[in-house]
Amino acid sequence: MSSQKQTQRRVTTHTPALFIPGGKPALRRAAAFLSAAALLALAGAAPSLPAAAGPDDGKIVTTKGHVDAPKAYWDEQNGTFVLMNEANPYKTGADTYELDKTVNWVGKGYSTRDGKSQYTMTLGDSPSLAFLGEPGQTLYMAPHLTYGNQDPIWAGLGASTKVPTERFRDGVFATDILSVEGPGRMELFRYNPDDAPADVYRMLSSSSTGWHSWLLDKGSHTHNTTTFTRPGRYVVTYRTVARSTDGRIISSKPSKLVWQVGGMQPVLGDGTPTAVPTVDRYNAAPVGDLDAAKYVLSVAPHRLDADPAKNKDADDKLSDITFTAANKNLKGTLTLYNNGYFLTDLPVVNGTATWSEMLGSEGSQLQAVFTPDTSDANSAEASRWISHKLTYEPGKAESVYSDDGNGSWPEEIPDQANTVLSTQQYTPTSMDYDVTVTPNGNGFSTVEVRFKDPKVRGFMRGGFYAQDDPVYPYLDLEGSVEDGVARFTFRDESFYKGTALRVKMLTHPDMNASASTTEVAANYEPGTKYTAHGALAPDSAPISDAPKPAPVDPSPSAEPTVVPSAEPSAEPSEAPSEAPTAEPSTAPTTSPSEVPTVPAVPTASAEPSVPAPAPSTPAPSSPAPANPEPSSPAPSAQPSTPGTPGHQCVPGQIDGRAKISKGHLDIQATLKDRQLSVGLRDDSGIIDADSTVRPLDSVVWTVSENARRVRTERMADEKLNFMGPVGTAFYGLPQTQQSGLPWPGYNTQDIDYSQLRGPVRLHVVPKVMPEGARFGMFTESLNGADVLLDSTTGKTTIDIDYATHAHANWVFSEPGQYMFDVHYSATLADGTEVNSPVQQLAVAVGKKASDACSFETAVPKDPNAAKDDFSGVRRVDSATPGGTAGANQPGSAQSGAAQGGQSGQAGAAGGVNAQGSSDGSADGSAGGVYPGGISGGGTGGGSLGQSGVSAASGGASSQQGGLARTGFGAVSVAVGGALVLGAGTVMVLRSRRRAS
Repeated sequence: MSSQKQTQRRVTTHTPALFIPGGKPALRRAAAFLSAAALLALAGAAPSLPAAAGPDDGKIVTTKGHVDAPKAYWDEQNGTFVLMNEANPYKTGADTYELDKTVNWVGKGYSTRDGKSQYTMTLGDSPSLAFLGEPGQTLYMAPHLTYGNQDPIWAGLGASTKVPTERFRDGVFATDILSVEGPGRMELFRYNPDDAPADVYRMLSSSSTGWHSWLLDKGSHTHNTTTFTRPGRYVVTYRTVARSTDGRIISSKPSKLVWQVGGMQPVLGDGTPTAVPTVDRYNAAPVGDLDAAKYVLSVAPHRLDADPAKNKDADDKLSDITFTAANKNLKGTLTLYNNGYFLTDLPVVNGTATWSEMLGSEGSQLQAVFTPDTSDANSAEASRWISHKLTYEPGKAESVYSDDGNGSWPEEIPDQANTVLSTQQYTPTSMDYDVTVTPNGNGFSTVEVRFKDPKVRGFMRGGFYAQDDPVYPYLDLEGSVEDGVARFTFRDESFYKGTALRVKMLTHPDMNASASTTEVAANYEPGTKYTAHGALAPDSAPISDAPKPAPVDPSPSAEPTVVPSAEPSAEPSEAPSEAPTAEPSTAPTTSPSEVPTVPAVPTASAEPSVPAPAPSTPAPSSPAPANPEPSSPAPSAQPSTPGTPGHQCVPGQIDGRAKISKGHLDIQATLKDRQLSVGLRDDSGIIDADSTVRPLDSVVWTVSENARRVRTERMADEKLNFMGPVGTAFYGLPQTQQSGLPWPGYNTQDIDYSQLRGPVRLHVVPKVMPEGARFGMFTESLNGADVLLDSTTGKTTIDIDYATHAHANWVFSEPGQYMFDVHYSATLADGTEVNSPVQQLAVAVGKKASDACSFETAVPKDPNAAKDDFSGVRRVDSATPGGTAGANQPGSAQSGAAQGGQSGQAGAAGGVNAQGSSDGSADGSAGGVYPGGISGGGTGGGSLGQSGVSAASGGASSQQGGLARTGFGAVSVAVGGALVLGAGTVMVLRSRRRAS
């Protein structure tokens, strides 16, 4: 026997035939009632057992896709929250499932673009990452974005649009992590390594009570990085909680979600676990002769292939766990544990089993339970085995042996850093807090709020507000209170100059205190130090559990059960605040020449005239479905008010289109009965309380002045040179949500790509733009910008290579009215080309355009323009849908010289389908109970302005679309862009580039 084996030898133990693990009273009680026959059956020959059966086999496995879990829904009948998992596990479309019947699996995943690991994160030396571990430490990761696929999982959390925030104190409701049971620590955050020191925004944590809670917005969802220090099975207990306006606690029941980190994928089922418990398999197996079995369990650094091309990224972080037996015909199941928590089940074939796993940078104790397959003649008399603990240390090899006998049953060793959140209500000993704004140098500043009582829990919000808009800021502050302190670091942009900086402190529902708002600076000056004082408002309402309201009528109604409330007050009730003081800062600041001040509106040569929407070029489309899916109609007309002569203004509309000024929106594709359709999935809650799919033709996106941005030095990526020189002003809709702005994306997640040959293509063709305007759409990743649409080069098509839901930055260089022809196209598996009917997207950019009564009056028409010569308007007609300029297509009305280096002829406008074809449905169920299948949109807590979060496109690549012109106002058109318009939860995937 080797000296190593001698040092590891333990006293051989003799385990009885029926093994009952310690600390399992339920199992012991169950065993006491077993009949003698049952005991004999367990001790003797066992029935055939599955080769591998993890504890979550049979559950609904949510992985390799878009997952919102937990997502809070409102149960109107019971007057409380219900937590669900919204995902697409069966690839039949997104739906909602009871949280405790699901399991999130984080396996291995790699980018299809460059092969990079998407399941590991190795920490850099940024001080902001210290809460995760030491520099160089590698963590298991569910990424906030994936490139070219959705492996391993694309997860976040969120809330339904129907949550009645008007019933809650200060409109506040939050999701709490009550506890985490697992082999390591869990963290949720957003991370952009290129934006230090504002590179990390924490969300939730298993180890810090201050980060056990995340402030939600109704209709919101987040996409964030989730990391784990060790692989294994984690059981996370959540709740969503609010306090009613009369002071009562409203809470969901504690709900458990399993995160299976690493290991083999659990077997998909209907939510009912089907696994035979490991202890039952063990008790049913023969005792055998462990000395003769010569089982060995080993762990060692992963052996890389001699051919580097066969190794994958992060393979050097793996360890190989190996089981061997003397019997080379042995079959059975090896169950691995990490610190006593389930890791994976492995089939043992021909006497061996091997699993390569990223065990992390922290040591742990591995253990295995082997049960032979007694239905196999070569394994019927083989011995079961509980291995002794096998110590894992990175870079080292260790083994344990069966002739040392059985070890003790795996015992869970929780990570000592994890904490349990108390749900007890608390009255602060002091309501006071101090606010400071301190320049950090290099163009960054930090807002800090420090409470006198360190036990206060809550959330920091607020931001920089334009003098004429007290509701929606240019930048959303975002942070949680930990040990009485909340901090937020931001890039101190020049266009905050002259705004009002207000800090809103929102209390957690468990706190017996209400929100307050403190104005830190009435006329903010970047690079200046400020101090201010504030105080929470004491609660006077009774504190008790919320009673259940009377049951509502479960019959369907044309009206939503919960009427959407107005936005929460920008100024919640507050205690008097002392006047803020400003102090000159000695910290270096960015000079005006480096970051120019934003003009009142982006510079334009003139306010050009815009005609009524031009007819759109119809795409070659498939015959209309015999029974098309119904779409939500445009809102009914409201009483009109006088407007410009010849026009009547209708509140909330422009030319009969309903305005959507904020919230989550998706240009959605559906494929049914070989017919492709396009519609707008509207999660904004402005028109309907429910998430609804409606025609693009029925709405107009209105973009406020809060969308104004400037191209700064940090946006120097040469791919963005189409924006013009540094200092160019533009309007931008970020790929991460910013409050008070539309958050548009595109969505193919309900399409079954197995019915297709190649990608689904989204066509966005500019038809009308202000004179000199440029439009574009792009995403940003660590590898740089990826331009998806560009009006200067004729990129009008996005190839979407797999089912996804993605967002990108939308850029409009000038204020005014924009019109786009929008449709989807694809190739069916049999080679048939299908196109959705064309719909026209309208976007009103800037206050003047957004407040107009009609598109014709949005920007006054030039009276000197010749008849039908719409001076200042770019009319750009598409060539063939999906691509290159070429011969006139069927249905084209005219042709024109191709623009932007294209050659040939292109079809021009020839009429637009008024309604198109869109798949419409409203979520929700009778009586207002939580809906079953429509996701909300948005990011919880808002975005972070110019912070520059990394992102990439949702399985998309851009393609030239052969823009052509009609001869009207021949002015060069170019797209504007920026690195990232807002920091926050990113929901986009890197593209795969295709040739045009």
